[in-house]
Amino acid sequence: MPWDDPNQNNNEAASFYRRIWQLSGRSQVTLIGLSIIVSALAAAPLHFQKELVNGLTYGISFSAVLLLGAQYASAIVVTILVKGLLKYRSAMLGESIVRRIRRRIYTAYAEHRASGAPPKLAPGTLVSMLTGEADKVGHFVGDAFAGPLVQIGTLLSVLLYIGAGEPILGLFILAVIAPQFFIIVAIQKPINRVVRTNLELLRAGGDLAVSAVGIEQDDEVLATFEGVYEAKKRFHLLKLSMKSALNACTAFGTVGTLVLGGWLVINGDTDVGTVVAALSGLTRLARPWNDLVAFYRSLNSVRVRFKFLEETMA
Repeated sequence: MPWDDPNQNNNEAASFYRRIWQLSGRSQVTLIGLSIIVSALAAAPLHFQKELVNGLTYGISFSAVLLLGAQYASAIVVTILVKGLLKYRSAMLGESIVRRIRRRIYTAYAEHRASGAPPKLAPGTLVSMLTGEADKVGHFVGDAFAGPLVQIGTLLSVLLYIGAGEPILGLFILAVIAPQFFIIVAIQKPINRVVRTNLELLRAGGDLAVSAVGIEQDDEVLATFEGVYEAKKRFHLLKLSMKSALNACTAFGTVGTLVLGGWLVINGDTDVGTVVAALSGLTRLARPWNDLVAFYRSLNSVRVRFKFLEETMA
């Protein structure tokens, strides 16, 4: 199927991002800048945790503990403020794109209707596009660049910090994360097919429900509902399979970090603070990695919706 062609998927994703940049490039620059700041601050908690643990282990004055604690708290406050600003600006950009898409869709529909030509869209499809589909595409635009940049930046920041402190632990954590990428790519392909099928069925069901005038049409509407149910069942099974596999990798990574870190400490090759920071870092990596998985799923889903919407707005 063409849908499964990776080159076609890559070309469509690149085209999709070009359109996003055309629509919101100036706003995206600000979001990218804020994302870089958030990413740079990602390793700060690990540094202060390491310093506090090592200080308490090997002897440190209470004034030094207070100073480290104040610096730690300051880094947290700054991160929260910058993240809050980033999320607000992303959300408002998304809302402005939703508004623009709705205006374009309805204007095109109204102009076509005024020309006296047969309607291009059934009422059910129009309502679906103006509500759920426009929302999903518009809100994605707000996170299109900033979302993955924050998560990738956080991953790199944490991995580089752990690797600089203890290369062996850094390489081990990287080895835990790498296979997850292949799991995501393998399972996402069938998820893409299910998303497309579900969207087509919802549109068809909406059109049939609006125009149904007899028992035969009613049966067709109910049949599409069953198709949607089956598609959703496949979607949830695939999604849960992916999540379970990723959770297993993370859990084994935690055990491995404890064992490997313990071995390094016993042999005098590292300190307790570094192992604690590595464990904390592994936990911190789970969130951005899961967010990247969700973003990747959303990208594939929204790309399908955008393609449908763009055809209507043309």
